Amino acid sequence: MNLTRDESKGKDRMRSDYGLYVVAIICFIIVGAFAADVVKLEYWVSKISVTIIVLVIGIIAAVVGYSARPKAVMPKVEPTPAPATPPPPPPTPLPPVEEVAPELPPPPPPAPEMPAPTPAVTPPPEPKQPVKAAEEEKPKEKPVRRRRKKA
Repeated sequence: MNLTRDESKGKDRMRSDYGLYVVAIICFIIVGAFAADVVKLEYWVSKISVTIIVLVIGIIAAVVGYSARPKAVMPKVEPTPAPATPPPPPPTPLPPVEEVAPELPPPPPPAPEMPAPTPAVTPPPEPKQPVKAAEEEKPKEKPVRRRRKKA
């Protein structure tokens, strides 16, 4: 049997719910004997009334035993102490990366012009507008954008 230690008195005692369960089982066995006609009663005692009374006593004993059982006690959880070692330092941010525009390869040299065959009749020459030589040879380059450094 499960014995508990009574802290105030220092004695071992049996849990009261076990005794009530035993009383309930005995009452149910008696009700079963009456229902099976194993026990013969005298004519002055009603078999049905005795069966109902014993059945009610058994049910009451079972319910009281169930309610008298000790409740489960949750163990106390102590808070964990702070760790002795300090937390690791936060990661250092990486320096900003400057984007550099890729250098474009030089443009291919112009292909040599093929002389056109001269027709028998030549049209009058059209007046040509003056073109700057520096603009023809040099393609325009895009300005390079630079990002600001974050503070």
